[in-house]
Amino acid sequence: MRRSNLVSLLVVLLAAALVAGACSSSKKTTSGGTTSAGVTSESPSAGESGGGTITIGSDTANNKGTKDFSGKDEGEVEVDDFYFNPTVIKGTPGAQIKLELDNESQTLHNFTLEDQNIDQDIQPGAKEDVTVTFPQSGFLEFFCKYHKASGMVGELTV
Repeated sequence: MRRSNLVSLLVVLLAAALVAGACSSSKKTTSGGTTSAGVTSESPSAGESGGGTITIGSDTANNKGTKDFSGKDEGEVEVDDFYFNPTVIKGTPGAQIKLELDNESQTLHNFTLEDQNIDQDIQPGAKEDVTVTFPQSGFLEFFCKYHKASGMVGELTV
C-alpha cells in the first residue's frame, strides 16, 4: 500500500508540474491604442512603420503600416502573403484614387471593397488597377476574399 501511495503522489506532482509549466509559458504582450479611424493596434501602434496586427472593424489585419495619399490621384499597394502594404490608406474625404495592386507573391490574391462593389483578382506576379473613393468620414474595409481569415485586411480612411 505504501508503494501505491508513492506512485499516486508522483503522478499528482508530475501533473502539477505540467500545469505549472503550461501556465508560465511566455505570452506575447501587446500595447493597445486606437487611431482616428477606429483601428485598434496591438503592437506596435498603427503608424507609418507597421508591424504586428491591428483590428479593422471586427477583423484582425497584418499591419504593414499607413500611407497618406491625400491630394494624389494614384498610388501603389503591395499585395503579398498575407497582407496589403500599406494596410491603412489615408486620403481626402470623397476623393477618388487609382490604386495599382502589385501581387508580389506566388499566390492568387484579391482586392474586395464590398461598399463599392469592387471584387478584383490579382494573379501571382501581376498588377491590376482599381479605382476607389475615400469615404466622407470614418473608414471602409477592404480585404482579400481568399485570405481574409489569415489577416489580409486593410482600410481606406480619412
